[in-house]
Amino acid sequence: MLPNFIIVGAPKAGTTSLYYYLSEHPQVFMSDPKEVNFFSREEIERQGLYYDSFRVKSIEEYEKLFETVSTEKAIGEGSVSYLFYPETAEKIKEMLPDVKIIILLRDPIERGFSHYLMDYRLGLVSLPFEAIVNKSENHKNMDLYYQQYIELGLYYEQVKRYLDLFGEGQVKIYLQEELRKNSDAVIKDLYDFLEIDPLSFPDTEREHNVFSMPRNKFIHALYASYPIRTLMSVLIPNSLKDRLINLFFDRKNKPKLDQRIKEDLLKLFTPDIKNLEQLIGRDLSHWYKG
Repeated sequence: MLPNFIIVGAPKAGTTSLYYYLSEHPQVFMSDPKEVNFFSREEIERQGLYYDSFRVKSIEEYEKLFETVSTEKAIGEGSVSYLFYPETAEKIKEMLPDVKIIILLRDPIERGFSHYLMDYRLGLVSLPFEAIVNKSENHKNMDLYYQQYIELGLYYEQVKRYLDLFGEGQVKIYLQEELRKNSDAVIKDLYDFLEIDPLSFPDTEREHNVFSMPRNKFIHALYASYPIRTLMSVLIPNSLKDRLINLFFDRKNKPKLDQRIKEDLLKLFTPDIKNLEQLIGRDLSHWYKG
């Protein structure tokens, strides 16, 4: 058994929330874990990307993720690495020519800064965001940081690739702000796209993978340690995790991006956003006009 739909990205654009919303539907089967990175594994490993992410290495392993499918009609996975790498879309098309593609997009400046804050919290980056934007410091991962926080937000070529390969009928594009502000309409449209029962609605009041930051340096040092973070995840019951996060993490006072950096990024992203507007026929002026 293989998936008949894939959430391909973008990172920090609502894909985790969408994964959980779809998981609640009785006619939907989602892979566990969400990020399987089967079609992008070679690119990730070739680059030496610093995420210790789950990666499926063979078609047999990939099929095994879906072996417990029973009566579900929509079978999917969601790997946000699939949107960026040029070779990935072609690999998906070759193996799954009729698969449905779901893309979520977010204001590229907000997306990149949110991605940076997540990686900073996880201890994966310690450089200031401005240093990465300007490439003003020497670091072995500088090009990868720039790719993850800046280049991933240059959506035009990434989206065009999927539209060219699969056609508009197989590709559905949503904006993160739509999923937040009008989630019922997005979910209803998505159910129609996946041809599943529209009467079973998820709990869209709860967002997943939202901003949080350790309240002090000690908590940050503990959480930034992958072995400690993994051990805590195993030992702490799910019923306690939310309470501990609320106690030791700040979910409200999100750092603000310096206006000067934002203006520099606007100059970089605006031409790409305008090309994307024409490509998908959507007004995205709020991304570059503020």
